[in-house]
Amino acid sequence: MNHQTRVIADGVLRVLLIDGDEQEAGRSECGLRQRLGDRVRVVRAHSLAQSIRELMETAFDAVVVELAVSDSSGIATLAGVRGAAPTVPVVVYTRELDDATAIRALRAGAHECLVKSDLSANALARLLGFAIERQRRLATLEAARVDAAHRATHDPLTGLANRELFLDQLDRALAFGSRYNRKTGLLFVDLDGFKAINDTKGHAKGDALLKAVSTRLLGCVRRSDAVARLGGDEFVILLPDVTSRRDVSYVKDTILESLREAVALTGDEALIVGASIGSAMSPLDGASAQDLLDAADADMYREKGERRRGRMLTPMAGMAAVGGNGTNALDIADSVSHRRESRLHSAVAQGEFEVFYQPILDVVAD
Repeated sequence: MNHQTRVIADGVLRVLLIDGDEQEAGRSECGLRQRLGDRVRVVRAHSLAQSIRELMETAFDAVVVELAVSDSSGIATLAGVRGAAPTVPVVVYTRELDDATAIRALRAGAHECLVKSDLSANALARLLGFAIERQRRLATLEAARVDAAHRATHDPLTGLANRELFLDQLDRALAFGSRYNRKTGLLFVDLDGFKAINDTKGHAKGDALLKAVSTRLLGCVRRSDAVARLGGDEFVILLPDVTSRRDVSYVKDTILESLREAVALTGDEALIVGASIGSAMSPLDGASAQDLLDAADADMYREKGERRRGRMLTPMAGMAAVGGNGTNALDIADSVSHRRESRLHSAVAQGEFEVFYQPILDVVAD
């Protein structure tokens, strides 16, 4: 829970006051109550051990700490407090505070430093407010940083890993396999007829279908595996530490089985989506990430071609209705030109093209 959010919600500031001197702790508490009244609740601790127990058991909005207590002194006291509650803002107040100690305290995580001789009700309350606000802003910045890092490595629609993160995961898996003589499996999944689905049913339903497929793919793999969306309707699955092609084929069959169940879109409309899945395994099909991706992609193309030829021989095969508005995506045309177009769109979106300009000069003199 964000401490500042709770303070605003109930209007009460919960402060842990750590000071081994009862008289000075009493004066500080009285000063806070004089300034904040019923809006502050103070809990006292006389030692580092007691303060750690309090921090582990109770949520506080701020800590005021004297560095010299019965069982600790100096920056070690602050380090103990920060270790028990790293996100709670801390104000250091002590009898003696030179510049070097203040700098060390700030580097160790203190938000504010105050000498007790300068202490007043207004000063301590004001510094507590500054410390809480600074911690709130730091938490906001950290949340923004984490969100930006996630966006840089994950697909915004499905939440799966994107191409960049997946290639890093694949490189790591291959390095591990090379070092310990383990095999790495890879599946390349391409949905059948997805462009036609987007064109006939709209992009909103196409996006809903991609999200549903992503969820099903995640449900077909181990926690140690990785699923990524490369773009469009293309997904890849990393299967580290497999023993044989049977392991890879088992996951492939599991995915195909999961896709046989209709995907509910909106209202009573449902859709059965097919997929062509190519597989590869290192080191037999390649030792590098690109070699393995190319091998799985080529295997997927072979499977797609075989399925097209099979549908041409038996044009009514695979027809299915789901409910009143069911559609079978296997029966929606999916051409090679669509795949190329999808890849080009994906490459443009991910900045994979690089433009070179070459001047044309007429060197023939008039």
